[in-house]
Amino acid sequence: MDRDQDILNYLQDRLTTTDREAFEDAMGRDASLAAEVDVMRSVRAELASEPRHENAKAVWDRLSAEIDAAPKAANDNNRPWQHVLKYAAVAVIAVAAWQVTIGPRINGVQDGFRPASEQPTAFSFQVKFVDTATFVEIMALLSQIGGTISDGPSALGLVRLSFADASLGEAAIRVLEDRSELVEFVAE
Repeated sequence: MDRDQDILNYLQDRLTTTDREAFEDAMGRDASLAAEVDVMRSVRAELASEPRHENAKAVWDRLSAEIDAAPKAANDNNRPWQHVLKYAAVAVIAVAAWQVTIGPRINGVQDGFRPASEQPTAFSFQVKFVDTATFVEIMALLSQIGGTISDGPSALGLVRLSFADASLGEAAIRVLEDRSELVEFVAE
């Protein structure tokens, strides 16, 4: 309980015997507490000496009933930002779930690329594309020859291409050697 409530309970004689004795001991040790009790006691005495309205109880009962019957505001004790935080949390969870479950299925590894941790297939070799070759041109060429990029580019611009079987790889070497506008050299 707070100090003001303790003072009111003491003055209205609502404390148990042990609580009352403890409060009186506290007043003996704390002069400011004793002064506050004296002020509150004098205020109570002053208010009690004022003339009362002859129907004071009836007036108070009527006011109390009106106060209880008054509608409460819709957002009493509801902080509007709590609703915003709830919606933001739902949005964050939805985006995270999307990224973990749906995103990888939709944005799977594009054809033509293979993760570096995956072992190359049956046949592979290195290629250096010309500096002016665009991504679209390289991907079109890879889909034509059935190859995938399994590593690279290295610091020198070398890319490792992998093929499902050796016959596809050998045919791809001949095609790549003929495409000098896109391929600088092929190294087996």
